[in-house]
Amino acid sequence: MKRELDLPIFIVSTKAYVWGRRALELAKAVEKVARESTVNFVFIPQLVDLRMISENVDIPVFAPNLDPITPGRGFGRDLPEALREAGAAGVMINHIEREKTLAEIVGCLRRAREVGLWVIICCDSPQSAAALANLNPDAVLSEPPKLIGTKKPVSKEMKSFIIESVKAVKEINKRIPVIVGAGISCGGDAAEALRLGADGSGASRAICESEDPEKFLKDVAEAMEKAWEERVKTH
Repeated sequence: MKRELDLPIFIVSTKAYVWGRRALELAKAVEKVARESTVNFVFIPQLVDLRMISENVDIPVFAPNLDPITPGRGFGRDLPEALREAGAAGVMINHIEREKTLAEIVGCLRRAREVGLWVIICCDSPQSAAALANLNPDAVLSEPPKLIGTKKPVSKEMKSFIIESVKAVKEINKRIPVIVGAGISCGGDAAEALRLGADGSGASRAICESEDPEKFLKDVAEAMEKAWEERVKTH
């Protein structure tokens, strides 16, 4: 496994909006757009759909959770080895909708490394982003809780949140990608996040409720590619 995630990143998470057949259809739409794009699309389905989707698409599929346990006892918890065998390329942990203690985060990161999974750690503030950057994850995802699921994009409603989150992480380690989300509803929202310094973005509700997910994804890909190219030229 490569040590670093390709940039820019766009995360498509189904949360509990779609599952089963519809989740697979969405994953295939993501794969189709990803083939023609330089954006690194990551797909995060319901855990029960992980194997089905990872076996049917050629894009990075991440698990929505991992528990810091080893083979043996652990009823109802998510074993890292099982996630890896089911096809997970990585895992997202500590989302505001499934928070963990610091001790659990440290344990999850250690176990994920042992089985070869990328780790994106979520946080809810620039201060938390800085603290988690010290753990050296593969990426930090910073989101203001009050905008999650609202379709009011952080890149328009709370620009300073993005700027401060990026600064906080990069002061610890410039190599750690900073992804920002919450309320992202179109390609322009994701592109603006890149212009503000983020290395990626993502969406759940807006894309899962879209009447034309493929069109939504193409809009994201085109807008993010343009914004990223502009950023590369200026640096």
